[in-house]
Amino acid sequence: MPIESEKKIAGGKEVRFAATPSMSSYLNVFVAGEFDLIESRSGPTQIRVIATKGKAEMGRYALEATAQILKYYNDYFGVPYPLPKLDQIALPGGFGGAMENWGGITYYESALLFDPKNSSAETKQNIYEVLAHEMAHQWFGDLVTMAWWDNLWLNEGFASWMGTKCTAHFNPQWEVWLRRNLPRDPTRRIGIAREQAMEGDARSTTHPIQQPIATEAEASSAFDDITYKKGQSFLRMLENFLGEDIFREGIRQYIARHKYSSSTTADLWNALSEASKKPVGKIAAVWTQQPGFPVVKVKREEDDKVSLTQERFTINVKNAPPLEWEIPLTYAVVGEAPATLLMTGKTDNLQNIPADRALKLNVNGAGNYRVEYDEHSWNLLLQALPNLGVEDRVNLLTDAWALVQANRAPVSLYFGLVEKLPASIELAEHEQLINVLDFLNRLFVGSPEREKFQRYACSLLRPTFETLGWEPKASEAPAAGNLRASLITTLGDLNDSQIIAGCRERFEKYFTDPASLAPDLRSPVFAVVGRYGDEATWNQLHELGLRTTSVEEKQNYYNALAGATDPRLVKKTLPISLTDELPTSRAIFLVSMVARESDHADIAWDFAKTNTKALLAKTDALGANRYAPSLFTFFSEDSRATELKAYAKTNLPPESAPEVAKAVDEIQFQSEFKRRLTPQLSAWIDKKSRDDKSASSPAGKKL
Repeated sequence: MPIESEKKIAGGKEVRFAATPSMSSYLNVFVAGEFDLIESRSGPTQIRVIATKGKAEMGRYALEATAQILKYYNDYFGVPYPLPKLDQIALPGGFGGAMENWGGITYYESALLFDPKNSSAETKQNIYEVLAHEMAHQWFGDLVTMAWWDNLWLNEGFASWMGTKCTAHFNPQWEVWLRRNLPRDPTRRIGIAREQAMEGDARSTTHPIQQPIATEAEASSAFDDITYKKGQSFLRMLENFLGEDIFREGIRQYIARHKYSSSTTADLWNALSEASKKPVGKIAAVWTQQPGFPVVKVKREEDDKVSLTQERFTINVKNAPPLEWEIPLTYAVVGEAPATLLMTGKTDNLQNIPADRALKLNVNGAGNYRVEYDEHSWNLLLQALPNLGVEDRVNLLTDAWALVQANRAPVSLYFGLVEKLPASIELAEHEQLINVLDFLNRLFVGSPEREKFQRYACSLLRPTFETLGWEPKASEAPAAGNLRASLITTLGDLNDSQIIAGCRERFEKYFTDPASLAPDLRSPVFAVVGRYGDEATWNQLHELGLRTTSVEEKQNYYNALAGATDPRLVKKTLPISLTDELPTSRAIFLVSMVARESDHADIAWDFAKTNTKALLAKTDALGANRYAPSLFTFFSEDSRATELKAYAKTNLPPESAPEVAKAVDEIQFQSEFKRRLTPQLSAWIDKKSRDDKSASSPAGKKL
């Protein structure tokens, strides 16, 4: 609340604030420091961006975005923002993310401050989405608060969905439903939120969206992808099924009924059921109270009939308990309007689907389920690819890759689809491929097959980079800059000699003339240069990191240091995590970044094991139990799973058990997947090489 009065008293001054409305105590915040601010108004609400001295003007973009988002939410929720002011506060130092304190939202500086001359387009997009997420909490979480931590998903899943919906409304060119997420861990690449949730939800270590929480210590482990991203994905699927207007009416009823009080998931389902006249609680129960999700198997029958069968989709799970869902299916014959079907049993069917027409389930990929097509249906879809929108093509890519991971399909299914995609510079489509290639490149660290894989991967990405070129064009779409940066980073990781040379040339110019390198290209250029750099290059990047006062620039330089593949440089980078060169919230991630980027996860783990006490002193409550187990997720040897279990038994508290189990599962999956995938991928690449040689030979050309 605003300050009501200030007066001098003995030894200092007394500041009196206006009384708050009824609120949950965990949403109270007290911030003191040497601050500057900028401000404006949105209707009756005073809005301000507050930052440390000299940085407030970098909050201008956030201030403008706040006004836009606030107006949108006032209308959407039907209950206007109830406080007289809304402060957005940028904090340096140890705070690692953002927190939705009512009327005084706090952010790590790089999540709020934007420098038009030096910040990237990626930073601008991140700021908008974090703002939209935290401001959604002002209603869902603050005005109406969860009754207990077992309803945490109601806060975080809803804010994730609402924030993405708002961001997509004002910035459709960013394709946020297809590619964005809010990574809690900066070592993770950007990807589709739904896919990140589904990958974890397919494992034995998953849990229901709504899970029992006995203590506040257990609540810390609930802040994960299932809570945030599966919750978001389920709400999007439910909105798609009920209809946008009906869903909003239910949300308005829920907010009006429970404002200034606490609620449960059942209260939300009741409001949505009343608005839609549909049994939302019955549909939702199986999605929120049991783990996992379904795969729908599609089989063509006679007489233009298609049979559908659902079963639980799992990866690396033996003897998973069979489960069923009520699935709000969407489907379309390609070229025709979509239709819906609520699949309430194990089997169902579609009628009057022409045998020679492609059928696409999960239209636009809005549903939280996989689809497995029979061979005939898949071949028809491959022929129809040019007539599918980017959302449906991305959905086919993600499902195909998941089927490969689950050993339901050979790797040729995925790369056969990739090879048949129409030529384009669609960002989301390419980022899905980039994420797969990045995963495989790291899976094959130390493998004799890695060089052959890297050549093939470069052949898939380089044509798109050649189309885009190094330099931004005035006429290009905003997403092109993001794609260019992703391609440079990935091609560099894949040891593309032309990209490496181009990055070195541009870094040399940048070192003497920073304006010569566009902000969007700085992070990827630094990363590639740092990866293959010598000690002199490492020292240049380190000097730049020490000199800058920009949080974003500093992170770019230190990320580049973390990617160095020379073991001597790896051992120079890791000790920085123990110093004050980086804010504590970022220093701890330097070790994870080295483990992920340097190809030397073993050196990173040895360092962390030796310095556990000092590193854990820098973690927050949410990260402490995850820190050591997370470093093992970069290994793919079964022996490392054994090592982690032994280490956890004597060195980690019982509360870390869920994170240890997830890491063990990931190691074991990667080990099995690597053994299974290596011969398949090698055979596919060899076949492609033979086909290409045949096509380029005189005899091939004649044919």
